[in-house]
Amino acid sequence: MSPAKPFRPILRLFAPLLLAGCTTFTGSVGNPFERSFTWFSYVAGDDIRAACAAGEPDTYRIVYNAFYERQIRAYDLRIRDEGAELLSRARNRAGNVARFQLNNPLGPWELERSEAVLDAAATATLVAAFARDAAAAPPSAGREVASNEFYWIVAACRSGTFGLTVFEQGPSDLGALAFPPALLAHDSTGVALKPAERVEGFADGAFYIKINDTADGIVSLF
Repeated sequence: MSPAKPFRPILRLFAPLLLAGCTTFTGSVGNPFERSFTWFSYVAGDDIRAACAAGEPDTYRIVYNAFYERQIRAYDLRIRDEGAELLSRARNRAGNVARFQLNNPLGPWELERSEAVLDAAATATLVAAFARDAAAAPPSAGREVASNEFYWIVAACRSGTFGLTVFEQGPSDLGALAFPPALLAHDSTGVALKPAERVEGFADGAFYIKINDTADGIVSLF
């Protein structure tokens, strides 16, 4: 269950404006300006859903929210004939001034990035681990997660069918999931995974994402 949300009525009032201002993701979530406008579309996998069709390669977008202001991780896995291509991005607390440079003033807010090519065996291990975890997880349809919580959201096109799967600390034991270790084995961003911890109460400025009733999109965010 999500923590108490005393300001939800106010946030609901502005939800239509937030949805209207949410630009469809088309580029790089690593850029902080673009991320601020397209994050919800990116998490929802709007671009993956638009391209998902029978005969298209399976594609996974895997996002980890470890209290949004403290750590986010984002992975794009594209299955190929002999394995997969993996793009990993991650950051700890935003605004690390140690990364500021005159030739890159946005550095403190950018995500660390790495790329990897997985062979067939590593790809099969990761995909199978996710399938097992997804089969054991509570239904994702209608689920709601908050930015001051710990959760994974996976947007995937598999065999021409698109869907969202949510793993939230509490209903799921994030530390017991099989797919994150298989994923992190190929993550060279240098950003260590922040493990889930107990969350108490409401965080000022927290935002919420709700999955629709068919688990193939975000129906609201507030």
